[in-house]
Formats: sequence, structure tokens, C-alpha cells
Amino acid sequence: MCTVLLRFDPDATWPVLLAAVRDEYLARPWEPPAEHWPGRFGGRDSTAGGTWLAVDPARPSATALLNGHPGLPPAGDRPTRGSLPLAHFPPEDDVLRSFDAFHLVRAEPTEIAVTSWDGVAVTHHLLPPGDHVIVNQGIDVNSFAPLRAAGTPDPKPGLSSLEAWGDWIALLSGGEFTGAAERPLLVRKEVEGLLYGSGSAALVAIGEPGVRYDFTANPGPDASWSEIHLPN
Repeated sequence: MCTVLLRFDPDATWPVLLAAVRDEYLARPWEPPAEHWPGRFGGRDSTAGGTWLAVDPARPSATALLNGHPGLPPAGDRPTRGSLPLAHFPPEDDVLRSFDAFHLVRAEPTEIAVTSWDGVAVTHHLLPPGDHVIVNQGIDVNSFAPLRAAGTPDPKPGLSSLEAWGDWIALLSGGEFTGAAERPLLVRKEVEGLLYGSGSAALVAIGEPGVRYDFTANPGPDASWSEIHLPN
């Protein structure tokens, strides 16, 4: 992921509401969300075999990966960061130092933990209740007005995505971050001759009614959303 938006209220019916956008080279192949790993649901990177978002309905939890900023200098072959959402959380600090920089977000009904590695130090944070914005540059370095304005949905499994999520569908249709790392929520640009942009987005709710997971492969105003059906 390159953006994770969170609403955390441990006393709510749905303590965790998570919205996420994945930015990647658009030609890089991937497989849509499914149970690609026993008990874990998410999109699968066809090149390295990992994921950017893993949903575990049995725990229940969701683990999202964001690339860190700035990138680390070349140092031979590092392991794929896509393995981190599937690892025991949190991995040992010594293990984490073998990867490129990242933020790893683990959301559960009782806590949201963020483990970060910037090439110098590994840090661990527990997020307080409230709304949070996580981007490549860090935790809550940016603000996002649509998140502040969005109502709190009741995304019961089985409803259509629009019925379930309400304002949160529009939340991922676009908008601009303000703060230390100003940029659009959805990006599309050319990098060294390759097209890079927001190739997918996800909505995840974790709470007393269970886990709800919705996905779109064309984020924006015309996004087509669908529910990823999870076991009860």
C-alpha cells in the first residue's frame, strides 16, 4: 500500500475501519484478492509472491504494508517486503533490518500497531483511538479532509458495497492530502518510462459482526467495488 486511512474506536460495533490504496508500477502483474495463503485473504503479487494487504478473518485482523521513505541505498538482493504481512507480528527487529524501508500496520479490534524501519532504527507505535493517515513518510504527517468528514458506516457482510460503506466509497474516489507530504490520494505518473499509479484500493471493517473486505481494481470516481467473501 501507499496510503492507509484508519478510524479506530475500540468501543464501537466496528472498532476498525480501514481504507487503503495500493500504488505500484501498473504493468507489474498481480492476482486479485483470494485465500492465496491458508486462512489469509489478499491480493497476490505475481512477481515476488507476497501481498500488500492480508486479511485474517479468524483472528480477526488486517495487516497492511507501505513502502518507507526515503528508499535505502542499493545493497544487493533484499527479501521482498510482501512477505511481511504474512509473517508472525511483529517480526524480530533483527529480521526487519534486512528489508528495504517500510511501515507495517496491524489492525485488530483492541489495538492498531505500526512497526516501521527507516534504515536506521526500528520503531513500534500503538495508535490512539481516532482517525489516522499513514503514508510513505510516516504516521499522521498528513491530514485528509474527506476522512474527517466521512460518516461511520455499518458495513455488514452481504450488503452491496455502496450500502455497506456509504461515505467511505466516496472517501477513496480522490482528494488531496495536506501536511508534510502533500499529494493526491490517487496518483498516476510516468517514472523512468514506466506508468506508475493507484492500481487498486480496499476497504476492511473488523468488529463484533465479523470482518468485511471490499476491493476495487479501478479506484476513482468510477470505481467498481465488490465484496470479497470471507468464511464466517
